Amino acid sequence: MRLNLELNSEQMASLKALQHRTGASTTKDLVNNALTLLEWAVDESAKGNEIAAVNESKETYRVLVTPLLQYASRSRATAAEAVAG
Repeated sequence: MRLNLELNSEQMASLKALQHRTGASTTKDLVNNALTLLEWAVDESAKGNEIAAVNESKETYRVLVTPLLQYASRSRATAAEAVAG
């Protein structure tokens, strides 16, 4: 199956820069990896877990918040309430 996307010049430059930074040989490879990461993050959010960047040496962390992950987390909470209710 083929998927066509419309990206503005800034988005395309960002995509190409990310492809270069990650060593992805093709845009398809980059997108496949991004989808794998997103699927994992959504699954973890749906389980009630947070996705975070952890800096062990500074003992800090920063939680990733996106509308998609918030939706997955809320959906889990709503389903749990329905079962408990």
